[in-house]
Amino acid sequence: MTEQVEKKYSLQLLFSYFLLFCLFCSCSKKVQQTEGEKLVRMHCASCHLFPEPTVLSKNMWLENVLPNMGHKMGMTHHGPVYYDAQGTVSKTDNPEMLSQAEWEKIVLYYSHFSLPSYIPKPETILESTQVFEAFAFSNDSINNNFITLVHYDSLNQNLLLGDAENSSLHTLTALGKLKETKKLSAAPVKIVVKDSIQYLLIIGELNPSDASKGKLYVGTKLIDSLIRPVDFLVQDVDLDGFEDIFVCNYGNTIGDFSLYHNLKNGTYKKEVLFSGSGAIKVVSVNLDADKANEIVVLFAQEKESLLIWDVENGVFTAEKVLQFQPAFGSVDYQFRDIDADGDQDLILCNGDNADLSMSLKKEHGVRIFLNNGHKKFEESYFYAMHGVSKVAVEDFDLDGDLDIMLISNFGNFADPNFKSVQLLENKGGLNFQAQQIKKLPNLRWQTMDVADADSDGDLDVFLGVFGMNIGPKESIVKNEGNISWVKLENKTN
Repeated sequence: MTEQVEKKYSLQLLFSYFLLFCLFCSCSKKVQQTEGEKLVRMHCASCHLFPEPTVLSKNMWLENVLPNMGHKMGMTHHGPVYYDAQGTVSKTDNPEMLSQAEWEKIVLYYSHFSLPSYIPKPETILESTQVFEAFAFSNDSINNNFITLVHYDSLNQNLLLGDAENSSLHTLTALGKLKETKKLSAAPVKIVVKDSIQYLLIIGELNPSDASKGKLYVGTKLIDSLIRPVDFLVQDVDLDGFEDIFVCNYGNTIGDFSLYHNLKNGTYKKEVLFSGSGAIKVVSVNLDADKANEIVVLFAQEKESLLIWDVENGVFTAEKVLQFQPAFGSVDYQFRDIDADGDQDLILCNGDNADLSMSLKKEHGVRIFLNNGHKKFEESYFYAMHGVSKVAVEDFDLDGDLDIMLISNFGNFADPNFKSVQLLENKGGLNFQAQQIKKLPNLRWQTMDVADADSDGDLDVFLGVFGMNIGPKESIVKNEGNISWVKLENKTN
């Protein structure tokens, strides 16, 4: 009997030890997860907004994002996670920003709190708008599936298209007849005509690159050695009668936002205003009560944010007014007085999806940030749209308020109800009705221009197709008609 009691007591004791061990492991794991969040806020959030684990799936964190982030932080391995395309552990020359034990706590944090997968909500069936009628030019004279520039020249009534496949600039009539083709060193991405001078921006490298092959033609003059430039702004900063130029050198791991001072002899002197990759769009706009415009730049990449520069006596002072997490995918924006209170509000779209985390994201769409009149912005509206790439804010239906035109590049084409072009018709009070464009091919679009092409008093829209099969698997769609561009003719007038 005593032997049975002792045996029973031993089993109970062993079981108690086992429970204590499990409790210790559980507590230890929770401690590591808590410490992991602290480490993320300390190391990762010093460069960008704190990335919540739920913005990506667990596999996306463990197989794509964390290995790349770890490599930048000097980490070389963690269990099954690897740091090169062959699936093997590789060494890094980057300095170690933390210990291996600390890095493992970060990985554990994202592994535990991220979601298994993201299942997108079913798309709503949209009504067709009566504002636009689509005219697609199947098998047109360009015969190109990758348009990097769409610009309607109202003065000459020509349509200019940037051809990435052939590194060319095509000039067409509004009906699609090819008039001229100009061969370039790489794909053109923006064109501006000011005071009879044509400014033409050449990106240099379309794929992620830090090569300084970009060029900006200023009439017959040239600014070269630009680092994958994507946008520019012409403005006489010092009011000396000569136009200076702001350039967004997007780059990849390096880049900058710079001002090229006009030296009045056909040359320019570069002044770096921000050192770092990701500058994607620059505008000049007055956002407060003074009479002077500010310079506003949207940054993508790991430093997703909106910065505003004030200029006084030639001195530039920057202020970061908004910041987003890296998977946000900022791509385009406009400032318009959307609530009609007298100041300029921010309409921003985020849908870039061609980097490390190529998966559909619930955060993608268009957001309205209302301006309080003092350059402070508050998010007041969100419309979800996968892969949205461009936004145009105009009174398209001529009813006295501003509507929003959206086009998508990385859309959810796996859902038959998804529409890659949508018009948000303003119903007042930040209420919008999403509508589709009837008879419009449901393709991937990347470029857009708005102009009154037929001089009838309303605004038409031109779109350029994006034919690269990159991004999430749901974004891959076949261009059956070999369409390069499309015109959305406004039927309001």
